[in-house]
Parts: sequence; structure tokens; C-alpha cells
Amino acid sequence: MLSPSESASLARFGPFEVDFRAGELHKYGRRIRLQEQPLQILAMLLEKPGDVVTREEFRKRLWAGDTFGDFDHGLNNAINRLREALNDSADTPRFIETLPRRGYRFVAEVIRQTDNASKAHVAALAIEKDEAPKEAVLEEVGTAETLPTQSPRHVGRLWLAATGVCIAAALTLGLYLGRTRLLGTSAAMRIQSVAVLPLDNLSGDPSQEYFADGLTDALITDLAQIKALRVASRTSTLRYKGSKKQLPQIARELNVDAVVEGVVVRSGGRVRIDAQLIQANTDRHLWAKSYEKDLRDLVALQSEVAQAIANEIHIEVSAEERARLASAPAVNAEAYEAYLKGRFLLNERTEKSVAKGLEFFEQAIKKDPRYAPAYSGLSDSYNLLGFYGVLPPREAYSRARVAATKALEIDSSLAEAHVSLAESVSALEWNWPATEAELKRAIELNPKYDTAYRKYSNYLVGMGRSDEAIGAAKKALELDPLSITLSTHLAWMYYLAGRYDLAVLQYERTLEMSPNYARARRDFSLSLVEKGRYEDAIREARRGIELSEASPIMLDALGYVYAKAGRKSDARKVLRQLQKMSTSRYVSPFGVAGIHAALGEKDAAFSFLERAYDDRAGQLVWLNVNPKFDSLHSDPRFADLVGRLGLPKTHTEAESGRPIT
Repeated sequence: MLSPSESASLARFGPFEVDFRAGELHKYGRRIRLQEQPLQILAMLLEKPGDVVTREEFRKRLWAGDTFGDFDHGLNNAINRLREALNDSADTPRFIETLPRRGYRFVAEVIRQTDNASKAHVAALAIEKDEAPKEAVLEEVGTAETLPTQSPRHVGRLWLAATGVCIAAALTLGLYLGRTRLLGTSAAMRIQSVAVLPLDNLSGDPSQEYFADGLTDALITDLAQIKALRVASRTSTLRYKGSKKQLPQIARELNVDAVVEGVVVRSGGRVRIDAQLIQANTDRHLWAKSYEKDLRDLVALQSEVAQAIANEIHIEVSAEERARLASAPAVNAEAYEAYLKGRFLLNERTEKSVAKGLEFFEQAIKKDPRYAPAYSGLSDSYNLLGFYGVLPPREAYSRARVAATKALEIDSSLAEAHVSLAESVSALEWNWPATEAELKRAIELNPKYDTAYRKYSNYLVGMGRSDEAIGAAKKALELDPLSITLSTHLAWMYYLAGRYDLAVLQYERTLEMSPNYARARRDFSLSLVEKGRYEDAIREARRGIELSEASPIMLDALGYVYAKAGRKSDARKVLRQLQKMSTSRYVSPFGVAGIHAALGEKDAAFSFLERAYDDRAGQLVWLNVNPKFDSLHSDPRFADLVGRLGLPKTHTEAESGRPIT
């Protein structure tokens, strides 16, 4: 909280107002997002406008006892953030003037005032900006005290606002009254959902973004362990990184009651997190605190922050959940840093980033062989590389199973590792009961882990349980409503269930949100084919390749679309391209089989499906329900393959909604 002067609780300048008691900056009555340190610097400058505040004064007041040894960089960074919030410039300052090697000076006219006097100021400024509502009521207005500076600016407008008691008596904003009503009712409002916005990286090094993003992800994971609390997922909040949107708007879009925001500063072996909790509908600060620890104690620090937030919002935390949060183990600092880098790269979900992330997970394990999350990350990387055919699936899934098993030996409560194990077991062994058991255990351990529901829906649709699969996919999307991946996945479930109209609608919604998402374009083309929209399908498949790269998984979709559209020569060109590509990298025979099936070449299709079986291609779980192979269902070889996979018998037309040939 800021330190107000004895004579005033507010200070205003230009269109801005600082509420010292609440520790908030407003512009035209609307709160401006500003971190604690820049706000404290502003308070110091406002204590003596027109006078120089030396760098040494800032050091003694705000950096006393700081162990980071990076005061100069920290002050410069905070000043830059303050200027950004004020829309100010170092070259032509309206508010903050730099005195090289000395300090800073506040050069605008400053008026200190009471709460009531600020209402006149807000009213006058809102009228100037044409933001005042037409309705107004009489209201008491207090007094204002002007502090002269060496460089007075905007004196006429400010004095109009400061001395306009008559104006304030006649016009008090409906905007203000609305805010007051909210403040009056919010105190009793229960906070049952939160969003953790991406923590800002104040280290001054863009290469450290992975660190701030990793800590954000970890804090979300910790809070998500509390079953009574709904926590917006990482992918939903990540889109607000660097956003200028106001917190109430962000909260409305994420449908949460409160927002956590903060900054991360790292120097050497120490790290500091400054976090604050804001009630969404009122934009009111509920809690703010700084935490600093050695990097090897960072996991404990994250748990400490999560516990503090849970205590502040008075959410029900079970004894088991509290114990889990409090039992964060010490982690080798280098191992944890490598793990954060690995997760950062894995989340980018490109072939190169996943392969590079895998290397960092291996580094983390070398530094700390007992760090379970690193094994889970390693398993996830191999599963993804196997599923997309970057590595031969049998090799990739075998490595994934070993890593997931090791993770669970160390920590059997790690939901992520249960999902990783389920995926590798299903592909390697076709052990469907074990697959379902692992996925259910993951959901039991973490009911808010959207990936668990997504993977469970993959299993369910393959077992012919399409309604349950769609329900699980919807649950995943409910947990992460802004996720492009999960929106695309729901459309894919509709596609595999034979509900092509719904699939098309869902893909269209997805592409409205993210027109350049290549995977959605690729999958959309397959649904369009089933609707007979061949030209549209070809366009979408080509667009998917343009937006990404000519990888096998993108090319086989284009080849299939060409074949279904009757453009057989173009389809065979794609087959030749895939054949050439297979000499230098792995190409999944599953996708090639689909092209041959669409061309009516059944023998070739079964030949490649047998290769896919030998390779343990993960997509075989969908063999029964993938419309690419509908034309093969009547062939005895198809029933034989289905039997060896342990899949249920082929569905009927009534079950799928499409004819079986």
C-alpha cells in the first residue's frame, strides 16, 4: 500500500489520479494496470513534485535489503513501465523528467485531495471526454490542496476540476455510482474462480520469458489442485500476455471472479515474485505480497503463493490439498530451470520445439534424477513425436512409457504422468482397460486437467462411445474455453462420430478465433470432404500446408482430399512426395493407407495399415471410426485387424450417422 501524506489521501495530475490508500492508479476514473514497484516510484515522485528524487533515495526506500544486486536495471525498468502507463516520453516528458546520473523529477501540476474532491475531478474530466452519463445526483464534495511545481501544466483544467464544487454538486457520474454500488456489494461476494495472468518478466532479458511463463504455469497448476476453486487454464490466460485490456474485461472474458497478476525478477541464484489478487468486478486489490527465495526453493515459493491466495479468498481447501501444497520438495535449481525451458518449448507444439524441449527434460533429469515432473515432460515429448510421426511410433512410445513409469515411481499422485502412461500403453499394447484406468486416475487426481479429458475422449471415441467422447471433449473445452487446440479437438470428435455438420460448425468457430491455425485447417478439410465440398476441402488442406510446412501429416490430408475429389493424378503426386520424404525421415503408413483407400486401392491400403500396426501408430485407436477407412469395413482383412487391435466390432449406420460400405 502507498504512503499518503497527512493532509490528503489522493493525488491527481492531468487525467490521472492516485489513490494512496487503495494503491491504485486511475485515468478518467478507470483503473490502469500498474505493478507495485512502479506505483511506489510514482508515489515517491508525487511526495515532492518539482524536486529531484535521487537514485539513492529510490534505492534506500524501495531496494533496501535487496539481494539481487541489480538496482540500476530494476529502477530503469520500473520507470519505463511507469512511463508506459502514463503514456509519457523520456524525450518529451509531460510528467517524469530524467536527470542523468542523478534521478527523476515530477514536472506536472499535482493536486492533493480528499476522496470527495476527486469526484469533482472525475466528473469534469469525464465531461471533457464525453464519458459522463446524463444522470446525476447531488453529492457532498470535499476540498482540494494544490502543490505548486516548477513546471505547472494544464492549470486551467485542473483548477476547474479541483474547485468545481458546484459542478460536482450538480453532476456526479452514473459511472461513479455504478462503481460505488459494486464496491458496496462485492465484499460479500464469494470468489470461486480465478485466472492467473502471465507473470511479467522484469529480468530485462527476453530470453528469460520461459522462466516467467513457467512460473505462471506452475502457479496455475498449484491452484488447480484445490477442487473447490475453478482456475482458468494456461492457454486461456496466455493470450492476455502484454494485453492492455482492463482487468474487469479480462475477467468477464474468462468468466472468473478474481485475477492474479504479478512480476518475476531473477538474479543469479535468487528469484522474487511480486503477486497481487484483484477482485474482478470492482477492480479492487484484495491482497499483495512479495516473495523472495533461493532458486532451489522455488517450488516451495510457488506453493506458498498459492496457499496465500487460497487463504485470502476463503475457499475451502481440504486437508489433503493443503498438505499437498505444503509438501513441495526442494528441487535442484539447474534441474528446475531446464524443466521450465522444456515445458516452454513443448507448449509451442512444433516439431523443432518439441525435439529441443526433450533435450532440456533430459538435462533436468541428469541434474536431479528424482524430479518426477521432468520424467513426465520427457514422456509427453516422446508421445507427441510418436503420434505425429516425427519418430517411429514404436520407438517413441517405448521411451514415453519408460519415462512415465519412472515419474509415477517417484510421485504416484502426478496426474500428468498417468495421462502420459495411458497414451504409451494404448499404442504399444492395445491394452484398453489399462488405458482407461490411467486416464480415470488422472482425472480423479486433477479434475481440472483438461489434457486428461482430451486424451480420454480419444480413447472413448475409438471404443465407439461417441456420446461420452464428445462429453469429455466439451468438458476439456469448458476448462479452457479459449483454447484453439481444444476447440479443434471437439470438432475432431464430431468428425470421428460421423456428425459432420457439427464438425464443420465447430471448425468454423475455431478458425474465426484463430484463422492461421494450420492443424484446424487440415482437419477442417477432412470434414468438408464428407460433406461433398471438395473444392473447399482442397483449399483448406492447401492453406494448412501454407501456414505450417509440408510435413507428412499435412501432406497425407491433401492427398486424401485429392483422391476423394476424383483428382487421382494429384493424389498420386502426393504419394510420390511422401515416398521421397520417407528416405530422410519417418512417414506414418497410417496416413498413406488413407490415400490408397480413397483411391480404391484396397490391397495397398491394407499393406500400409499392417505397417502401421507393426509400427504401433497411435491413430489406430480410431480405425473403426475414421471415415477414411469406411470402404474397407466389408473386407475380412479389416475385421481381422480390428480383432488384433482389441477394438469393438465395427459400428452400424445408426450408431455413426453415416453409411457403411
